[in-house]
Amino acid sequence: MSQPSLATPRARRTQEERSAETRTRLLDATIESLIEVGYASTTTTAVCERAGVSRGAQVHHFPRKQDLVVAAVAHLAAQHVPVLRERAAALPPAASGDTLQPAGFDRLGAVIELVAETFGGPLFTAALELWIAARTDAELHRALVPFERGAGRGLVQLWREIAGDLAAHPRFDAVLELTMHLARGMALQKILRDDDGARRRAIDVWRTLAEHALSDAGGRQA
Repeated sequence: MSQPSLATPRARRTQEERSAETRTRLLDATIESLIEVGYASTTTTAVCERAGVSRGAQVHHFPRKQDLVVAAVAHLAAQHVPVLRERAAALPPAASGDTLQPAGFDRLGAVIELVAETFGGPLFTAALELWIAARTDAELHRALVPFERGAGRGLVQLWREIAGDLAAHPRFDAVLELTMHLARGMALQKILRDDDGARRRAIDVWRTLAEHALSDAGGRQA
């Protein structure tokens, strides 16, 4: 005579849990598609096939393609921020007092590296597809601008936190802005010329220039 199973029955998922899973599958599939085949080929039908989700479910969550792709990049950005915070937490404590000494510059170097990694990774690759398409797609442009402003402010604030007291320097914001311009440019160049050595040299030279801009010597020459 067989013994009754003692396994605990699996709890049934709630409607909210099923809905959240469907949404996540759609967003993950959209990011994969944007990176692999670009914005033009990222159709809602193709995304549904990747995600294993019905068109009806997709329309319920994201009525328009523009809504879907912007939400997907926001989803990826939300995943990226905790990774940056974890990396920042592993850094040595920010220096107190004179932040223009080597300990402060270690923080500056960390910011430059993290900015370069952010714009050299999948988040920027996916976002770039939307930026280019938004130039001629008015609906996408309207949907994308609020996200870009919010995400941009969030990243800038995070990088300022990582910089510690060095962020109070009157030139820090300009240095950070130029760092982002450099990182975006390197990411664009990578599309046609993937040269890790050249990027490494550019980052190292920029770090030296940025340190000078935030040093007493740089201040006297301003």
